[in-house]
Amino acid sequence: MIRARVKPTLIRWAREDAGLSVAAVAKKTGTSVERVIQWEEGTLSPTLRQLRLLANAAKRPLAVFYLAEPPKRFQAMHDFRRMPGDPMAEGSTELRLALRSAMARREVALDLMEGMEGAHEVFAVRASLDEHPPDVGDRVRRSLGIPLETQRGWTGTYDALNAWREAIEALGVLVFQVSGVDVSEMRGFSIADDPLPAIVLNVRDAPNGRVFTLLHEFTHLLLRRGGLCDLADQGARPPEDDRIEVFCNAVAAEVLVPSAALLLTNTVQNHDSSPEWTPEELGRLAREFSVSREVILRRLLAARRTTTTFYRTMRQQFLEEYEERRKSQSGFAPPDVTAVSHAGVAFTRMVLDSYYRERITSRDVSDYLGVKLKHLPNIEERVMGRHVMFA
Repeated sequence: MIRARVKPTLIRWAREDAGLSVAAVAKKTGTSVERVIQWEEGTLSPTLRQLRLLANAAKRPLAVFYLAEPPKRFQAMHDFRRMPGDPMAEGSTELRLALRSAMARREVALDLMEGMEGAHEVFAVRASLDEHPPDVGDRVRRSLGIPLETQRGWTGTYDALNAWREAIEALGVLVFQVSGVDVSEMRGFSIADDPLPAIVLNVRDAPNGRVFTLLHEFTHLLLRRGGLCDLADQGARPPEDDRIEVFCNAVAAEVLVPSAALLLTNTVQNHDSSPEWTPEELGRLAREFSVSREVILRRLLAARRTTTTFYRTMRQQFLEEYEERRKSQSGFAPPDVTAVSHAGVAFTRMVLDSYYRERITSRDVSDYLGVKLKHLPNIEERVMGRHVMFA
């Protein structure tokens, strides 16, 4: 048997970075726990076949095991907005893969940007925790160029998500989407590095849920600060993280549903003094602003038009309803739609531009967009023919 001459530190790094136990690696490579321990201690090397199986389990290319030292690990496991009640952990193998993929895609974009002609949009919008969220929300809306009248005209399920996403990408931010990660573990995260900061959304989340996550993470980029991004109640995090999360939630809510505009709607004006709102009322307001009913309730709570008890009761009901709908949904999106949905229009255009200029090969296009070349004409039509996004 041919043994692979790789450093033990790289084997241990690949396993730990993928969130795999020694027992899991042993099972996936068809060997014993004792043998895996020997690989990591350097007293025995895996065979080439075992190394390939390990690479597949860790979702790493085989070449990474022949590096001089382990790559620098992405230290942003804390930078999430997660579902409530979930403890912070190191994350699943799927989550780690999503992190690596987003980082790698951003690095590709940086390389492509260096060879492109003309000036590139620099993300220059900023905010401070000392500012008043409504002021920041108003500035964000003006920066994105989406007036309330336009927002109220959206009708399709994905109209809001696509419009906000396209506006944010136009400011020099990459917006990716990932699949394979359960929404209970991750709803979204952001990479607050300049240039080309990035936001990553979970396609398993509802479209309106992704809209709020998108604006929440966008606010993190405005602050140029990471933090624990979850939906836990105030006081469940360290004070500084808590302050950041409360601020990001407040700004996102103000952008999507300006408090003054909400209170002037016919639905709110015609509502009595009761803190309880009917499903019809909440649904009508949600459709008017193209947001989720939960966001509407959050805004009503902030305006003291409902109670914390009613908000929590209805919020739990909404989560249960969404979970039931998600379980019953099925369908298949064409490969070109999935490619653009995951990579984003901005990144896809960068790849196509470099391909047209013969700076990258057709194989590179396939690798960067994660799609076979036969789907390229449809992708070109989607991102170069019209300004259309698909989620």
